[in-house]
Formats: sequence, C-alpha cells, structure tokens
Amino acid sequence: MVNPLTMQTKPSHNFREIFIIQAHDATAVHSFRAIRGFGERLRNMAHDLDSTNAEGHVTVRYGRRRQGLRLVIWLCVLVLVGFTLDAARRTWSSRAEASGSNAAVVRTMGLIQPGSRRLSDRFADVRGRLLADAPTDPTRLIDPQTIVLAHIDSTDAANPGIPWLAFEAHLASATGRKVTDASFHNSSDELKQIEPGAITLVALHAADTPFLVDNFGFQPAAVLADNGAVNGNHMDIIVPASSPITAIDQLRGHTLVCSVPSSITGYRSAVAILMQQANLRPNVDYTIIWSMGQKRSILGVADNKFQAAAVSDDKLKSLVQEGELAESSCRVIHQSDVIPRTTIGWFYNLKPELAETLRTAILDYRPVAASTDARGAGGSAKPLHFVSIDYKKDFVAVRQIDGLFDPRLDMRSKTSKSESANAAARSHAD
Repeated sequence: MVNPLTMQTKPSHNFREIFIIQAHDATAVHSFRAIRGFGERLRNMAHDLDSTNAEGHVTVRYGRRRQGLRLVIWLCVLVLVGFTLDAARRTWSSRAEASGSNAAVVRTMGLIQPGSRRLSDRFADVRGRLLADAPTDPTRLIDPQTIVLAHIDSTDAANPGIPWLAFEAHLASATGRKVTDASFHNSSDELKQIEPGAITLVALHAADTPFLVDNFGFQPAAVLADNGAVNGNHMDIIVPASSPITAIDQLRGHTLVCSVPSSITGYRSAVAILMQQANLRPNVDYTIIWSMGQKRSILGVADNKFQAAAVSDDKLKSLVQEGELAESSCRVIHQSDVIPRTTIGWFYNLKPELAETLRTAILDYRPVAASTDARGAGGSAKPLHFVSIDYKKDFVAVRQIDGLFDPRLDMRSKTSKSESANAAARSHAD
C-alpha cells in the first residue's frame, strides 16, 4: 500500500519552501567547492613555506612566517567548515519542515500511515482468521433465551433492505427462542451494550465491520445479496459535463467536494483510491471541501459550482429518476468496485452451538417477494437474502479503506451519531 506520508510524487512544496531549499542547497554546494579549492591552495602554500636556503636549512624568516600562516589557515578552515555545516543544517531543516507540513496536512484529514488494523489484545486468533476466537472459559459464553437483533434502518427505496419482521419470525422459528427488534446506529451508547450481551445479532453497514471486529469481537457471517450479486453501491467521482478532467490523476491541483468525514462513498473510499491509484494526497496534491450532503455535492457539480465530487452511484441515479438532475449535466470519471451495504453477524462470546444455528437460519432465509414492512425496510425489485462471506478474503478492500483512517475519527463519528440520536429523541419527547 502506498504510504500517504512518505510516498514520492512530483514536488508538492510551495514556492517559498522550494526557494529556501534551493538557496540552502546552493550555499552548501558553494561552501564545499570553496573548501576543496582552499585545500589546493593550502598544499601550494605549504610547499612554498618549506623552501630552504642554499645550505639545505629552513630559514628563520620562513619558519616564523610558516607558523603564523598555519595559524591563519587553520582559523580560516574552521570558519569555512562551520559556515558549511550551518548551511547544511538549514537545508536539512527546511526539507524536514516541508515534509512535516505535508504530513500534518494529511493527518488533519483523519488519515494515518497505512498499516494493518488488528484485533484488540484482549482477543485471541489462533487460526489466523482475523477474527476473535470464542472464549476458552465456558463461563464467559452467553446463551440468551431472547435474541436481540439490532439492525440499521432503511426507508430509502434506493437502499433496499430485508423485511425485518418476517426475518425475525424466521429466526424465532429456527431457534425456538423469542426474537426482539432494535435499531442500530453504531453509536457509542449502543456499543456499550455489546459486551454484557444486550445485543445478540447486529446487521450494519459493511464499512463499519472492521471497527466492530477489531474492538468488540464481531463475527461477520453474511452480506446482503440478490440473485445476481452482492447488494451494494459504488463510489463515483463525478465532474461537470463541460469539464476537461477525464481521469482521476488529472485531479492534481483541483478541488474535490466530499460530503462528511464519516461517509464511505462520499469521502473515505475516494481518498483511499486517489492515494492508491493516482498517488494524490488530500490537501497536498488536491484540495478537499465539504458539502455536508451528497445531494448538495451532486447538484453543485451539475451547476458548475464544484470541480469534482465523490458520491454514491445510488444517490446519483435517484436524483436522475426523481427529475432533480439531468443525466447529461455531469460525467463519471471513476467508479469503484461494489461496496457491500449490510453485513450481519454475532459476537465472539456467543455460545458456539447457538451461533451455528443462527448461521444456518440466516443463510436459509428467502423472502417470498420484495416488500416494505412496518419497520420501513425499503423494497427491491429483487428480493434480497444473505450470502456467506469470508471476512479475511472478502473484506480486503473494506479493511484497506478502514486502515487508512485514524480510529479516533470513527469514535468521533459514532459519538456524534449518538448525540444526534439522543437530541432527536428529546425533541420527539418534547
């Protein structure tokens, strides 16, 4: 993976940094050349000073002169060496300052030096699955008589889901246990309910999966799919129809509008792809601004207010279908691979026998037809169901995107979601 903090691209220093570095480089070069020339002259002077008289003895006059000149010569050498070292120090300092300023800019975008996120030290992974092993102590396993299914809600027809009430009835029949329903926003308050077993199953956006896997022992078992393929969306980078930009490497020196820092299609996947495929760093090789909504990003590009935007292909299609956007008003210059929408699984401390029963029930479920239940799960032309996944193999791209971003950004996002949800609840109560 490309290291966003150290990878070499075309010079990205500003004019002041370039001028200082070049000036210091020139000073250092001239100083070294001066020392070399001065050394040549020293050898010639030493030869002259060693001149002898006719009897083969060094004269007293030459001997005294030689001692004085040697002192002067050494003083000059010391001055030149000191001057050269100072010039070199300033050159290295300027380069380090330029490199450090670039790195600081990149870090402000929530990015870190890419590296493998890994399981929390409190988990074991003997088989190398990148997933937490079940506790070896049977007393730490949970075996709830009531299964709590927490899931993301969807009321957007362009973002279809499962008819959750029918799915819960299927799980209840397969397990012989009561199944209750809960919404899941991946907030900090909800995360606190995981360890004591207050949540049994979680269905959430696939992009949030690595965070739960590494920190809470989440065991992703399946993702949503239809009869054709995994159900998900793509990240599109779009430009105005009249823009001369035709490829992502041409975004150098331009501005990319993103929705919010927590968005996968509206920010993170775009930044990751630009670094990995075009060696472009945010706010170093191109500038990022925020629209606070994908609809604003799309309409801004269509109106030539923005040079480029990172958006979801679903949002783009829905605006066209709703008549709010002329399809010819913008162009897609890059589309990512599919990003799965919904992943379902349980946690590492669930009793293995119950986990396997749930796995079978999840994979066996087939909706009779697309529908919208009382919970508001969006309908789809093709009924969706879950298909089995291998987290280590099938989530490589998702983990790469997740691995580029500071985990504190995730926590800020989750805290913000929790605060927003609490504020909405208070407003509703009032």
